[in-house]
Amino acid sequence: MKIKIGQEKLFNLLSRSQSVLERKSTRPILEHILLDAEDGFLKVCATDLRVSMEQKTPCDVEIKGAVSLNGRKIYEIVKEMPKEDISLEVKENSWVTISGSKTTFHLPGTLADEFPSIPDAPELLLKMNASIFVQMVSKTLFASSNDETRIYLCGVFFQEFKDSEGKDRIRLVATDGHRLSMVERDMEHTLSMFADGIIVPKKGVSELKSLLSDVSEDFEIACDEGKIFAKVGETLLSITLIDAAFPNYNQVLPEITGNGVIIPCDSFKNALRRVSILSDQETHSVVVEVEGNEMTMKSDNPSVGDARETIDVDYAGEGLKAAFNANYLMDILKVTEEDTIRLEVKDPLSPAIFIGREDDCEFLSVVMPMRID
Repeated sequence: MKIKIGQEKLFNLLSRSQSVLERKSTRPILEHILLDAEDGFLKVCATDLRVSMEQKTPCDVEIKGAVSLNGRKIYEIVKEMPKEDISLEVKENSWVTISGSKTTFHLPGTLADEFPSIPDAPELLLKMNASIFVQMVSKTLFASSNDETRIYLCGVFFQEFKDSEGKDRIRLVATDGHRLSMVERDMEHTLSMFADGIIVPKKGVSELKSLLSDVSEDFEIACDEGKIFAKVGETLLSITLIDAAFPNYNQVLPEITGNGVIIPCDSFKNALRRVSILSDQETHSVVVEVEGNEMTMKSDNPSVGDARETIDVDYAGEGLKAAFNANYLMDILKVTEEDTIRLEVKDPLSPAIFIGREDDCEFLSVVMPMRID
């Protein structure tokens, strides 16, 4: 293989592949990136066997061929090279020479045959709005679990359904057992692939979000043989789904009354940030009390001190008191798009629900309170 390609073009491809690579794997090949040059194009592939990315770009191919290289090392090399054309040439025993006008590196490679195969996308891919998809993912991903002993919680649940008026809608749900986040949207096109519900693993959802973050129009999506595929231009992302049943989340959703505390998001966020400085470093517990049109947040850590702050809210009910993990509340406020959010909580031990009021009313989060000593 012998090619010539612009430094910035190659760097962008390698940079996007870094998050897919397996770190400290028992299979060193999963720390590699495959470079495959043929017919005027360079294909760059990375995989950890669960998430795979294939990117393709035009380049000057003098001799076609393929080789795999340590993904981190070639990324670091290309990152530091001058912004000019770079030559890559595979030599004897799969050693690769990477050179610019005055810079040369020699890097040991591996035969392309040893690199795992990258799944091919099905022929039929449907279109979906990228910006809406990213918004929905942002409002749910943070609530997914990292506990792989409960693998069914380590991702985001995608489900298509029809509402009471027969309209097609898509719902995303994530939960770690202590909190739950859910968002719904109308669908322009029916995507039957989500009809029975699928669980997309956390890393895969993060890669999807990253891939689509700069896409303003539609992208292509499909499900086939236990995988979900997303295509943007010449980039194809494939993700192996979690083969498990997602919990019946409807059982933990509190009844929405439409009443509750109307809280200004900015004031809530700023007060939480300040009060949580002195919260317990393990539980991050903050006590929330509402009386009339005032909400007071308090933290108490005997070893470092205590804090309290009061903000104005809109509330006409009886006084309430509950304790929450401040980080969980901050995660909700980071993705809320409105100026205010509504809190509904029955008692100090019942799940609390945070829900949007107007444009964001299709988004809600449920947080289990903490026991107050």
